[in-house]
Amino acid sequence: MKKSDGEIYEKTASWGILQSEWLRKCGRLLLLLLYRFVIGWAFFQLLAMIVAGIFLLGVLLFHPIIFVQTIAITEKLNHASLDLWHILKLCLWHYGIIAGFIFMAECTLSKSIRQVQRLSKKFGAQDFSSRP
Repeated sequence: MKKSDGEIYEKTASWGILQSEWLRKCGRLLLLLLYRFVIGWAFFQLLAMIVAGIFLLGVLLFHPIIFVQTIAITEKLNHASLDLWHILKLCLWHYGIIAGFIFMAECTLSKSIRQVQRLSKKFGAQDFSSRP
């Protein structure tokens, strides 16, 4: 069966419309993904600082002698501060970036699922597997 020229033109025109709408919405989508990434990264930073503070408080409360001995000696102080800096840098930056991407993906996926459910309720479930 040969397609008419009008049919080909209609499909090409609709493809052009979809493509231009996608390009217009692309910037908005990237900003939304960046916003979600920053929220996830900042939440992980806050959570890591709270956990580190709780651990430090636990050491100060239950083993103060070990903490005082480590901090009182100058050589150990420099070594301990370097170790803490490397741990914080690793946790806050590397794991924070991973946590930001996970939060961004989860948030985007959950919103997409909710939108699909809302649209399927509005328009009804359509079965595309039985096409002629």
